Amino acid sequence: MKSVKNIRCFIRSVQTHTSAGQSLKSLDEVPSLSSYPLIGHSYLFFPGGKYKAERLTEAVANLSKTLGPIFKLKLGGIDLLITTNADHTETLFRNEGKFPIRPSFLALSHYRKKNFNSIGIVPGNGEEWYRFRNAILPLLKTKVVNSYLDRHESVADTFVEYIKRNINHDLVLNDLFSHLLKFTIEAISVVSPGYRFNCLSEEQKQTTNIIKASIDFMDGLYSTLMGPPIWKIYKTSGYLKLESSHNVIYQILKDHLSNTKKLYEENKTLLKKENPFLFELFENKNLQWEDIIMLMMETFLGGIDATATTAALTLHYLSHNIDIQNTAREESTSENPQYPFLRACIKETLRLLPTAGANSRFLIHDTQIGDYLIPKGILVSAFSSVTSQSEKYFNEPLKYNPHRWLRSSKEAMHPFASLPFGYGPRMCPGKRLAEQEIVILLKKILQSFKLVSTQPPEIGMVYRMNRIPDRSINIKFVNTNC
Repeated sequence: MKSVKNIRCFIRSVQTHTSAGQSLKSLDEVPSLSSYPLIGHSYLFFPGGKYKAERLTEAVANLSKTLGPIFKLKLGGIDLLITTNADHTETLFRNEGKFPIRPSFLALSHYRKKNFNSIGIVPGNGEEWYRFRNAILPLLKTKVVNSYLDRHESVADTFVEYIKRNINHDLVLNDLFSHLLKFTIEAISVVSPGYRFNCLSEEQKQTTNIIKASIDFMDGLYSTLMGPPIWKIYKTSGYLKLESSHNVIYQILKDHLSNTKKLYEENKTLLKKENPFLFELFENKNLQWEDIIMLMMETFLGGIDATATTAALTLHYLSHNIDIQNTAREESTSENPQYPFLRACIKETLRLLPTAGANSRFLIHDTQIGDYLIPKGILVSAFSSVTSQSEKYFNEPLKYNPHRWLRSSKEAMHPFASLPFGYGPRMCPGKRLAEQEIVILLKKILQSFKLVSTQPPEIGMVYRMNRIPDRSINIKFVNTNC
């Protein structure tokens, strides 16, 4: 291992030395298209334009064929440098610093400060963001995540029974994603607020309200980010969605968290055993009560949409790849608690159809990216949703092949070509939790059902805030334990 690291260091030093002797190009020399006053390149995405905003990944992939792997666009009055090169992605992350700066969700920040006296992680930057980020780091500890394992097993068992009750006479569960939203709500609820919501065993108005609030939150976030800041003058539909979603989730979580706070004050040892994540938050002296509620809201909302999407897409791919499904089923009945193949299936799903399209950062200092010297303050977007489907970085990139992620694989992959959870200080803190929930769900489903496809294998993604499937996923669940 040391020799490999030494070789890498040598190569990087040679590259640095070589580039130092070159004359770097300026930002003005980065390839682009004709732009117009005021609208810049927005015309590309106007109704009737060449591209659709909801298909931004496809637009970037197409533009890169014409302009090359690095180009610039002016959108929303901002100069945006776009790259589809994994080396550039690595450069971006290696230079993001202690306080990575990404585009702020100004409407969300404004609303939270005004109504909750706390903004949380999502909209923030700088030292305020860093304080919240440090507080939520226990979610990335394997021991903390594993403490919820038994409860996640129970939720997955309940979902298996839910499937049996809700498949139609042809054994098909239509619109799988909508059903998985109930699963992810119940799975995340055992962590935040630490009280299991019975979404799968009971028809509850609360479940409907949570699902709507989750969708409204993502829609409101996207709308207020992409549109002009009219919300500063009056409450737009997007801003109203942020309001309504927060009000719903806040009211649902507040009472449960108040009970947990009482338990913390009366029996810290018991809380540490039952909910180590909440225990860590209550122990954190840098957090006020309002901060804890906000972090719980973010954990809860963040654990619904993207997790359900990834689970639905993985089941979709398994239903179309019987040999892979059989290998996954064999592992699901094994004694291997790590489930490397099931995890590989999830990684492959997220490579082909990641829920995040790109990672964006404002440069904190002048930075060499490829052959260009890009000045401080420029916004750079690394489109991993493009690089992760590139034949430059993956063999047969459009083929669903989880085997490529196993240790026994001979395929060499660029470590920055597929980054579904991001990287570095701003990596998704719910990564381990989401993976655990999906692995357990796959295991339980494969132990009980054979998955049979009812639709063509082709499926795409559209942008909301997270990317979601562009059509419903319908799967036939054949009970193998009858």
